[in-house]
Amino acid sequence: MKRDQPIQLKLPVEVDLEPRCETVINSRDVGTGQRVLYLGKVNGGPSTGSSGIVKKLYANKAVVDLGILGIWNVPYYFLGKPMARAIS
Repeated sequence: MKRDQPIQLKLPVEVDLEPRCETVINSRDVGTGQRVLYLGKVNGGPSTGSSGIVKKLYANKAVVDLGILGIWNVPYYFLGKPMARAIS
């Protein structure tokens, strides 16, 4: 038996509307060695949501090691601190 149209499976999808990170405003909001998320959308830059470790702090930016994506100078307004998620 041959079908004309492919079968589309529907999977249950859960959308989490709570923010999972707190925005970093300046160097007082983050420290070296801390895990951060990259929240920016810049052509040629790292992927949004990439996780990394802060290596060095400057006045307006942090040096962040994003693993296989490399080490980037990221302005604080593009960084977020992951928040613990409450289990309900």
